[in-house]
Amino acid sequence: MSANLKEMNLKADGIVCTGCAKDMEDLLLDKEGIEDASVNFIDDIIQVRYNPDVIDRKHVYMAVRRLGFPVKIISEN
Repeated sequence: MSANLKEMNLKADGIVCTGCAKDMEDLLLDKEGIEDASVNFIDDIIQVRYNPDVIDRKHVYMAVRRLGFPVKIISEN
């Protein structure tokens, strides 16, 4: 991970399949400033790496919320 990138891990409820997870990853990667997104539908974990010079943590969180699932932040660094 690049020194200037931040990471946020979120717990979601209700991701049901790999197709949904892939679509979610694609939608997140379309957001400017989000450099990497990984969705684990088995554990309902969404991991996002972002550039804080381009997008702030609030907008990353809101981008994940807009995917339509209840989420909560479980870790950040």
